Amino acid sequence: MKIKKILVTAIAPFLALSMQPTPSASAQSLSDCYVQIVGRTTGSRVNLRDDAGTQFRSRSYLLVGQYVNMLNNDSGKRVEDQDTEGNTWYYVEYRPSGTRGWIREDFLAQQCSR
Repeated sequence: MKIKKILVTAIAPFLALSMQPTPSASAQSLSDCYVQIVGRTTGSRVNLRDDAGTQFRSRSYLLVGQYVNMLNNDSGKRVEDQDTEGNTWYYVEYRPSGTRGWIREDFLAQQCSR
């Protein structure tokens, strides 16, 4: 009985995280737009966030110079959102790991590469 309680206590946080819908659950398709991460110094870190805004948790980071794939919603449009300061954020995927998250527009190159 005690082992069961410990096991449930240990697993519950992971289940709660995996069951939460993402803010862009409709972003299912990868676009043909690969965009380079830009910044001041090649190799420096850029946060990949849980939602559009710096107040949200950083789930991972990417390095300046790497490429991400823009994600489309069911209508075929890019998934984007505005934060409280008016900055535009895009929902992207880093293809090698499949990690998805939000990156602010000014950390993305303006043109798509293929």
